[in-house]
Amino acid sequence: FIASYIDSDSGARRLTEVDEERKAVARLMQHGTFGTTLSDLEGWTKGPVTKESAAEWVKEQMNMTMTSHREYFRTRTNPRLTNPVRIGRNNHPCSANARWRKFTFSRKDGEHAGFAQTFEASYNEAVDHVITVKLNGFVRTTVKAIGFEDITKTFEFNKEYLMCHSPTEQVDGWFWLRLDDGSCTHLANPLIQFFPEATQPSYVVNIPNISGSLQVIDAEHSDGQELINTVALDDELCDTLSDITEQLDAPVHGMLDDGSFVLFDPRLVLQENTVANPESDGGGLIKSMTGDVTKCANVPRTFLNEDSCVLSNSATACSSSTAPDLLIDLNAENLGLLHELTGQYVYGILGLPVVDKLGEQLESPCTPGLRSRWEIKSAGECTATVLGTNTNASLVELLFESSDSNNFIRDINFPASGFACDSIDDATAEVEIIIGNQCFKRVHPEHMSVFDFTYWTLDHTHPGNMIAMMEGESNPIKKFRDEEGSAFLIFPSYPSADSDVPPHPLERWVTHGEKFPKLGRFGDTALFVDLPNEMRTDEVAEHFGDSTGTTGSAVVTCGSPGEVANDPTLGKYFIPVHEKGTDWGLREQKGDVFFNVVLNAQDQLRQRVAFALSQVLVVVDTATAIVGDHTEAYVSYHDILVRNAFGNYRDILKQVSYNPLMAENLSFIQSKSTAHMWEHQQKHAFADENFAREIMQLFSTGLYMLNKDGSHKIDENGEWINAYTNDEIMSFARLWTGFDYQEGRGNMEENTWFGNRIDPMRIEASWRDKFPKTDMTGGYIGDGYPLCVDLPDKMWLRRGAKYRLLGSKHTPELMEDDPAYKNDLTMKHFVLEAGSNLKGALCNADSNGNCQYAMSVTLESNLPCTGKECEADTARVVDVGEGIYYEYISPTCVEQAFYSNAKKIIFKDRMKDSSCANPLLAYASEACCSTGDVAAYRNPEYVYDQERVLFTTAGDRCVAMGKKLCDFNYINDLDHHKKGYHWTSDSCKIQVKVDSAGQTAIVYKPNSYNHLHPHIDPNNRNYFKVYWDGEYPINNDDSPDGNDCGNGACTALQTGGCLCDTSVFESRVFSRMPSSVDEVLSKLTIGAYDTLAYDDGTYSESVTENDVTAYFKAGEGFTADTVFEVTDKNRRSFRFKNSMEKVRVDGDSSLSFRNPPSFMSVLNTESTAGKAATETDAALDHYFYHDNTAPFLALRMIQRMVTSNPSPRYIQAVADAFTSGEYLGIGSGDYGDMAAMVAAVILEPQARDETLDNDPFDGQFVEQLLQITRLSRGLELTPGDTVKLIYFDRLKDRIGQAPYEYDTVFSFFLPEYQPDGTTKVGQATLVAPEAIALDAPKTVELMNGMFSMVKYGLNRCYGGFNHWHGSCYEDDDFSNSYAHLTHEMAWDQPEAGEIHADAVVRELSLILTSGRLSPTNFDIIKSAYLEKLPTAGHAAAHRMAVQLLLTTPEFHTTQTTISSGLARPEPAQPVSSGVPYKAIVMVMLGGGADSFNMLVPHTCTGAKDMYQEYNEVRLDVALPKGDLIELNDVSNQVCEKFGVHPQYENVASMFNSGDLSWFTNTGVLDKETDKHNFWRDTVTQLFAHNWMQLAAQKVDPFKDAFGTGVLGRIRDAATKQGRSVGGFAIDWSAAATSGMPGVNPSALILSRNGVTQFNERPSSDDMLYTIKLLNSDVKPESGAFSDLWADHLTTSLANNQRLYDTLSVKTTATEFPNEHLSRRLEMVAKMIDSREERGSDADVFFASKGGFDTHSNTLVNTDRLFGELDEAYGAFRQEMEAKGIWDKVTLITVSDFARTLNPNGNAGVDHAWGGNYVMMGGAVKGGQIHGTYPDNLTDDGERMLGRGRAIPTTGWEVVFKATAEWFGCAAEDMPDILPNMGSFPRADYWIPVADVFNI
Repeated sequence: FIASYIDSDSGARRLTEVDEERKAVARLMQHGTFGTTLSDLEGWTKGPVTKESAAEWVKEQMNMTMTSHREYFRTRTNPRLTNPVRIGRNNHPCSANARWRKFTFSRKDGEHAGFAQTFEASYNEAVDHVITVKLNGFVRTTVKAIGFEDITKTFEFNKEYLMCHSPTEQVDGWFWLRLDDGSCTHLANPLIQFFPEATQPSYVVNIPNISGSLQVIDAEHSDGQELINTVALDDELCDTLSDITEQLDAPVHGMLDDGSFVLFDPRLVLQENTVANPESDGGGLIKSMTGDVTKCANVPRTFLNEDSCVLSNSATACSSSTAPDLLIDLNAENLGLLHELTGQYVYGILGLPVVDKLGEQLESPCTPGLRSRWEIKSAGECTATVLGTNTNASLVELLFESSDSNNFIRDINFPASGFACDSIDDATAEVEIIIGNQCFKRVHPEHMSVFDFTYWTLDHTHPGNMIAMMEGESNPIKKFRDEEGSAFLIFPSYPSADSDVPPHPLERWVTHGEKFPKLGRFGDTALFVDLPNEMRTDEVAEHFGDSTGTTGSAVVTCGSPGEVANDPTLGKYFIPVHEKGTDWGLREQKGDVFFNVVLNAQDQLRQRVAFALSQVLVVVDTATAIVGDHTEAYVSYHDILVRNAFGNYRDILKQVSYNPLMAENLSFIQSKSTAHMWEHQQKHAFADENFAREIMQLFSTGLYMLNKDGSHKIDENGEWINAYTNDEIMSFARLWTGFDYQEGRGNMEENTWFGNRIDPMRIEASWRDKFPKTDMTGGYIGDGYPLCVDLPDKMWLRRGAKYRLLGSKHTPELMEDDPAYKNDLTMKHFVLEAGSNLKGALCNADSNGNCQYAMSVTLESNLPCTGKECEADTARVVDVGEGIYYEYISPTCVEQAFYSNAKKIIFKDRMKDSSCANPLLAYASEACCSTGDVAAYRNPEYVYDQERVLFTTAGDRCVAMGKKLCDFNYINDLDHHKKGYHWTSDSCKIQVKVDSAGQTAIVYKPNSYNHLHPHIDPNNRNYFKVYWDGEYPINNDDSPDGNDCGNGACTALQTGGCLCDTSVFESRVFSRMPSSVDEVLSKLTIGAYDTLAYDDGTYSESVTENDVTAYFKAGEGFTADTVFEVTDKNRRSFRFKNSMEKVRVDGDSSLSFRNPPSFMSVLNTESTAGKAATETDAALDHYFYHDNTAPFLALRMIQRMVTSNPSPRYIQAVADAFTSGEYLGIGSGDYGDMAAMVAAVILEPQARDETLDNDPFDGQFVEQLLQITRLSRGLELTPGDTVKLIYFDRLKDRIGQAPYEYDTVFSFFLPEYQPDGTTKVGQATLVAPEAIALDAPKTVELMNGMFSMVKYGLNRCYGGFNHWHGSCYEDDDFSNSYAHLTHEMAWDQPEAGEIHADAVVRELSLILTSGRLSPTNFDIIKSAYLEKLPTAGHAAAHRMAVQLLLTTPEFHTTQTTISSGLARPEPAQPVSSGVPYKAIVMVMLGGGADSFNMLVPHTCTGAKDMYQEYNEVRLDVALPKGDLIELNDVSNQVCEKFGVHPQYENVASMFNSGDLSWFTNTGVLDKETDKHNFWRDTVTQLFAHNWMQLAAQKVDPFKDAFGTGVLGRIRDAATKQGRSVGGFAIDWSAAATSGMPGVNPSALILSRNGVTQFNERPSSDDMLYTIKLLNSDVKPESGAFSDLWADHLTTSLANNQRLYDTLSVKTTATEFPNEHLSRRLEMVAKMIDSREERGSDADVFFASKGGFDTHSNTLVNTDRLFGELDEAYGAFRQEMEAKGIWDKVTLITVSDFARTLNPNGNAGVDHAWGGNYVMMGGAVKGGQIHGTYPDNLTDDGERMLGRGRAIPTTGWEVVFKATAEWFGCAAEDMPDILPNMGSFPRADYWIPVADVFNI
């Protein structure tokens, strides 16, 4: 024990009074640490706790050295490693800190997949005296005897056995051998020993014990049989041993000083590779030493490390991977290799028909805009099709002139103009054309396309697979590869006559083709980065090219935060995952890191803040791809929060946003733009919206506009104002495209999946959306940035120009170059000449003339050009000599989407694609022709390859050649990869396409062209929002509000929308000095560049008035070029151009909108990763500086650290600290400073004023995890003698909270959660986030776990928090526990028992409750202590006191308690009234279920085929029609037959048997509405998980029955009838079950795992009675939170015991699946079965199942989820029928919302609205579909919002009205049950109960 207080006389003194100062210190520790300790209290030397002294403590904490979770993990990661692996190498036996062991076999020697290990015991009885034990043929040890422990089995010498299982790692532990019959049996693990007469080991080194250099290590693992030698060996054998150990190498033994032997035990070596100290060669030497097995450790250069990278001149240096740029030829050999390397079935497809056997055919190849494909054959193989003259001429020219270089097929696009066909050929689909000796045969547009068909090989996907398996035949998809070795799969459109495969029509491919990822065309090349994820493996990268980039000298090497070396002397705490790993069950490691850091770290405040932030910036581990045993990625993510806890929130936002785990968690990883998906996959998919939504709702602004004090801003109707709409979500979703994993590397935990999850993501520019994005404040993300056209001439030589060191790499990193340049020895570089000023600036020579290359260089002044520099308009990469290159980084600038005088540019040659470009931007090269010629040339004097020039420069260069710019066909004398975009003499028109909502898409229209790039052609769907000045053109066919496309100004398109010509007009804004900064900020949107970067004299001197500085062009007044400079309220400086640009529709100038800016160029070649990064930064700035962010974050941090309901003044003070960056001298003064914010959170009066502990409405519940840490820290939880760490197990399942184990992105607790109205907290409309987990099962588990820790230490005894078997006797024996509480006040004076008891309780109160323990509870605990003392002694009495204190309201809340002296009444035992029983079960499908794949149109004989429309809209998330389970016909819907998901077998069976009905297009609905009015008719916050879930549970949009839920109100109505009605939620509390105060007791929360007995072995017989006394009734002025705890505890314990007694004897007749919902419904079934014992007439139940937020891989995820749902429903029905109660039970499913019908780019679906839900039960009048299924699933549908978001036609009121009536509620109860009924006055809106139920 620890003696807490010592005096000079007796050695012990007693604390007789806890002074107020110590209480105040303890309160400070409570808020700022993970638990108060005596050392905290004793170490306080600052006097009274004032704001100033507390601030001093805060400053000290902020200056503490950071404790990194990643470093903690890495330093203690020391696993065995018998082979080098990707993560690293193993150590050398002669190196310092080499490990040695005394036992023969380790886990590494056991049975491993793919690697058989052989054991042999060699013994010749005639000559041998000992037995030689071998593994894999090498001697390991010698023994006198060996044999199986099971003597019934015969052991054979000189026989090779296979090793089996994993050996126990200690002498005489077990190892296993496999017998001939396949079984395994065990032997004793031998000691390493060699007898003189025995065979000796191959290699033996001497290991002298020099000054104790040989030490025992990891004694807890092997009982002291492992050693570490801390000094390097100097044995002559050392130099002969290999640097790297392999599994099959001869083992190395060591001889100790005493002659005994040990075996070398190789361990993983991790290198230091931190930001401050990157590995000198990037890990290249280790990579080389291991034969490239260990991967290069060089960290990609990112914003985290770029300032600290170094230039390595080591010959072994390796650079970070360049695999994304790797090109793979799609040929037969490589398709086979891809299969071998990845296991994926990759085929080119043949056999797709042009005309199928049913007569369906493709469109004519002459269809304008159509891409047609032609197979190239010899002329002799074809018969030319007779075509009209024009048709033949057009197709011949297009085919002949095509630049398609594929040797097998040729694709052409029929132009919209310039070519024509004869009408007689309109119906001709099959065409063969002969040109010279070649024939071009028209084929299907996917003929010879290469797809990954692996999905089609699965049993449940392709119908023929299951048939083949049942008939014992080969899988029909796999056989092409596995049996025939073919690179092609043949689509059987015309199977052979003897085949039993039916002809496959075109429709089959249309239906299923979307499911298969497309790699490209056979014969083309594919970029590694564009391969499906399953093929982007290290093996593929390494096979097809150098995945580690350049090697050798002049390589930029970088490090990673926290990437320290491991420390072998610490031993093995943790084990990383790698490809040769033999350990499992590592999932708890990340939690172990967390607990051991937070319990022991000195930087407590930092750790506490990081934990608070982790509950705001949540990563759900089960939403990531590496959930399971991985650790390093998670602790690295947490380190972002630790590292920046006192930094700036902007840094946190950026690092979190670029983190791969967050991108997986919120599914925007690899999200691709609509344009990219169409261009590469021919899919109309949209950007994933998940992160775009949550970064606003959860990380920055919240849902509603806030005042600085956190109060809501309201509109003129008193309604809260939304901070953003779904338009903004869709806009930002486009911004969060393009993010991808960095390539895997070494020196970090290997995840064995593609990419890495530690380094910040890279941006793949080709995936990024290229179009303007609106922001949340009525502007654009690009507002405030200068226009690229306004940058000074030759910006690359001017002030502010930035250069980035590339080292010896000559291709750019942030711009896009053709990959072929990497190995192009002929590349023409931009070489800076000797006298170049730029070269001098980049060289930065020292006094000896040696260049000192910096990682980045920013020019501080304008530089004059030299030589060739004067001819270049811009730079890309410059060669500064010595083999060193720099990349030019252009200043951040934006382009206007519309501009004047556009010029046509052509990519490579005329048959590729044409586009338009701004002639004022250097975006293309010259293409010069002689007069009348169409063959162009570049000027041979061009400065460098890939050079871009202005249009005027291009013309000048042509003139210099005696040629001119031309509308060329092709370019001569230039390698293909050296061609890019080239200027032409042709002009362009920029048009705008406008949809019915006013969204716009850009259409480019050159005067002539062969092919437009798809993302700007007339058919593109790349719509974005613009701000119209008034009306906009609307096609009459699109809307009843149509205006004839702007009264004829625009062309009405048959496909919908209007196509308009445009003109751009620029105007001056100010003709005078602005009156204020605000006026500038509100009226100007176009940014301006630094005027000092322009030539001297361009701008005159400035003028400043009203805090606005104006810069005038020389000799000019206020013009559009005037620049205004201002500083906003957040101290950001802006420069604005005095200009406004409008885009007007030609023909009607009133139709206009502001010209939208964009960071990204519409041109693919100019849409770079660098621009995408700046656009991302701009978006992050927008979130960060939004007025909401400060109060939003202030509230979240206060709630997590101090109190649940902070005052407006408190929130404003914290928000002010955030915006000012300073609080009491703490902080940097920068906006967003976390140190200032944290200081305000901790130091504000509401946090520090002790009198507020007595305020009944201030304070909070202490979250469960903090209760455990406060107990652990406060009472000094200490690991056992042989244990290194403290281990807590399975906390999440038991108490609802554990590090990293979040259920949802909303954290463990909802910030807005309100307990029901039966509580003082609920009645006061206070929030209590932590109370959401306040339920009996979790409370019982929490109390049992803490009691166990107090009594038995940390083990499994009676609900303990560790799995270890300990001594389950309260006898002070903690030897078998992982840890135990060591705090105990020293006491050696028995005569002073009462005084000591007083001191003990006061000290415990101080540590665990900050001295808040009420006098009443103090006396109760003291009495219990004194009662225990005489019979059991001080230690037992101390444990008694601790346990009792742990039950008090003062421990569980931050409030005081004022007892009334009255006992709390026991909850009354319900008594049945005898009314027949009924039950309602609500099942919430959390996350938003994709219910339009639950119920699908099947057969529709009406006006259109709804299944076809469903398939066309849903694309790659559509279910094949043949897979649907058909339902019985219905007569009231758009289709007579529907089908359900193939997993819905039980659902279909119940529907068809009459026990289940559907409610279609149902959801939250405030009133009936349509797509034109929904926004004004709806007050519910749409599309947000938490609000929509609450809305579905409450069915009270206008809060008329505030604080209640629909089930609770139904229960109340039934109770008022005199019935006994129970209310229950399973596992978690639910708003649905909350009723009105005073009508019913609160609903009980039950665990799906059953009822756990409370305190099974109490420390005293009257302990339960004492606990009830401690939680007795209170006076009205007592704390509301403490009252809620006390009431909850006493009620929970009473109900827990009743339910334990009742349910412990209940069993089910049905075996429920072991899955969460099934287990929850099993508990519901048991409760229904116990209705008589409980005296219940009726019950309402709430259960939930999560995981439906399927933003990616929807089909795979829903296949599992729907299967689990169906099994749960089936088991529940079976059980209810078995118990004869099915006709008395109704189960209803609800969800937050449905999902978008149209998928995103990740094969996922996003948040929508109306959905399809089931109602089932024996009384349900089944076989019906209620409501109205949408009759138009496209966005043109009147009930459809963008991307297929269905507006509900049926509100939840309809469902629950009928249900309540069936339940027995009267008509007069309905207004109370459904407060919003009056909003639906139409009589036929409601469905009669008799139509829903069998009444």
